[in-house]
Amino acid sequence: MPREPPIVLPVTLRLLGHANPWALLLAKEEGHSLSTASLLSERYALKSDEKPFVRELLSRKRNMWVFRCDQRRFAGDFVVVDMSEPCPARRWVVVLDLKLGAPLVLGGGGAGIQLTQAQQAVDALAARPGVIAPGIPYELATGDKATILAFLRAGRHPRRPE
Repeated sequence: MPREPPIVLPVTLRLLGHANPWALLLAKEEGHSLSTASLLSERYALKSDEKPFVRELLSRKRNMWVFRCDQRRFAGDFVVVDMSEPCPARRWVVVLDLKLGAPLVLGGGGAGIQLTQAQQAVDALAARPGVIAPGIPYELATGDKATILAFLRAGRHPRRPE
């Protein structure tokens, strides 16, 4: 029986230049055959404003690492980690779900069931060496491309828990 693909995959600017970067990652990181990886890659496909969102974020905020969530697992669209903090236990983590034309909503409102498995995505990142520490707190955010980009560009505010 085939194993479940990872709940998150890393996104880089270089990777975004490929037609199907997810198949390449699944074959390379997970050891899937290229044909199986191609079938599984639909779970990570970028839609509407998602690719421009990731491209702009990674171009402007080099300290942010972005991970694409498996769209069948209800863990949001992306997990973003601010890597500017050297200590993995203190990094700012945001699980987000893009909604066309929607205002910024923190706490997951407006996402329906799309963020119900966000903890699994964060746990998967904690299992990757050097990214984040297990049990790290995270924020949920929904909104359109522009509002989410503005939120992430502003960074962690003092009112947010450290």
